[in-house]
Amino acid sequence: MASVIRFIERRLRLKVNQTKSAVARPEERHFVGFSLRRNPEDSTVEVLLSKRSKTRIDARIRELTPRAWGQSLKGCIATLNTYLRGWLNFFGTSCTEAVVRTLQFLDAHIRRRLRALLLRQWKRRRFIVRRLVRMGARPSTAWRVVYEGHKALWALSHCGPVDYALDKRYFADQGLLSLEHRYREMHCVTAPAQLTLALE
Repeated sequence: MASVIRFIERRLRLKVNQTKSAVARPEERHFVGFSLRRNPEDSTVEVLLSKRSKTRIDARIRELTPRAWGQSLKGCIATLNTYLRGWLNFFGTSCTEAVVRTLQFLDAHIRRRLRALLLRQWKRRRFIVRRLVRMGARPSTAWRVVYEGHKALWALSHCGPVDYALDKRYFADQGLLSLEHRYREMHCVTAPAQLTLALE
């Protein structure tokens, strides 16, 4: 690091901000929200989210899905979608296919936050079980899992009956934006329709 600073400041006569500079592997550094990584299989360079960007979106998701949300689920999803759409328009255009796994994790985390929010709104455990059963969960399993071990709502938000009743399709029907699906739509290349010529 010291030799690099000497070269830049003495030879190139540029000023180095040492608090923001470091000598490290590309995947460990933050470039305007992104990090770079070389794919060991084909040596191509992958563009991913930096650790700082992941931390920031995690914090923002927590803010937009508070445990004490007192309004409708669709209202929460509408606010969340506005943020997610803008966030993906910035990051999704530059990240390569390797970011899909991160987007899948974020989608799953968002759905779990929303499940926990719904469970809190449903309040009593017997009401939770009745709703889950109406939504297709097996009654015996729902009663056993919800009452077993005095689980907290966060733990219940990722148990079998809740995952089954409040699945991807349920949240898609509620209008929740999927980061993974939206990313794939943004990078989907469709070939133009082939022209047909009328031969005489």
